[in-house]
Amino acid sequence: MRYMGLTIIGAALLCAGPQAQAPARGFGGARGGAYVTPRGTTVQAGRAAGVVTGPFGGVHAGGVQGARVTTPGGQTITGGSRGGIGVGPGGGVRVGGARGAATAGPWGTAAGGWRGGAAVGPYGGVAGARGVAVGHGTRYVSPSVLRTQGAYVRGGYRYSYFTPAWYRTHTVAWVAPRWRVTNIWVAPAWPAVSVYCGVTAPAVVYDYGSNVVIDDGTVYIDGDPAASAADYAAQAITLADAGQRSKPSSDEWQALGVFGLVQEDQKVANQIFQLAVNRDGLIRGNYYDAVADNTLPVYGSVDRRSQRAAWSIGDKKDTVFEAGLANLTQEQTTVLVHYGKERTQQMLLVRLEEPRDQ
Repeated sequence: MRYMGLTIIGAALLCAGPQAQAPARGFGGARGGAYVTPRGTTVQAGRAAGVVTGPFGGVHAGGVQGARVTTPGGQTITGGSRGGIGVGPGGGVRVGGARGAATAGPWGTAAGGWRGGAAVGPYGGVAGARGVAVGHGTRYVSPSVLRTQGAYVRGGYRYSYFTPAWYRTHTVAWVAPRWRVTNIWVAPAWPAVSVYCGVTAPAVVYDYGSNVVIDDGTVYIDGDPAASAADYAAQAITLADAGQRSKPSSDEWQALGVFGLVQEDQKVANQIFQLAVNRDGLIRGNYYDAVADNTLPVYGSVDRRSQRAAWSIGDKKDTVFEAGLANLTQEQTTVLVHYGKERTQQMLLVRLEEPRDQ
């Protein structure tokens, strides 16, 4: 993975800066110490803090108590108890604080409380506790962590949705006039889906936080800048809207499966998607809120060239979900949720298993 600015955060460890091409420098501060990086960032390390500066100007201060970073742009960041502070070379700031992490800058102040974290971009975007973001951002999730959480979500709860009995009590749910494969729970193989949808290129996997990274308002694909985060979100919104406005040319649909939408620490999915695609690349299906027992139709489409799939729920066009088409043939995958063009949050889609009493 190539790090474009600051991309990974932990309570006591944070990696800052792009892929290393020159040695990083480290300072171990037992009870404080001030350091000024070549780009003008001042780090006042707190008790038992460690400071690392990357070769491209990224800074990480892993402070148990009271580490403080002042950026050239005037932002002051104080890490609380067991907090970590990172400054990317583009100016983005992230604070991983167990208690009382605070960020103050020219555009306001953000605080992360118990087990909270704060992230402030160079233009004022803020992310708060437990990954709730204002602005755009991605985070790295390792394949092993993704598999582990997928297993928890699938095995930790008995899901009983999208069964014949469920459809009888949820009469407003979308049902395909004709299925290509009758069992909607079966994970389709990528070659079958690509041929069916007319995608001739090899599979493009969108691993958000790894090969697709949003940092400091820019989307990087395989390390290269591709678009601004706002423009990237606008593309997904347009793609989902095109699917809502288009009418299918045939009755046949290929099931993609049933997925639970979860955040990184959730073990039970209460937001459920049942998704399908047709030969035109249109996406249809259902969204089910298990808490409210509410069902809404899903509309979207696939861009055959980029293989991006985007969809929205009912009439709510300002919230759009995005994943690679090939990712929707996997057991679990990262997914982006765009709240208009102003905010993007990364979440996980986990394929659910067919209920045993189906």
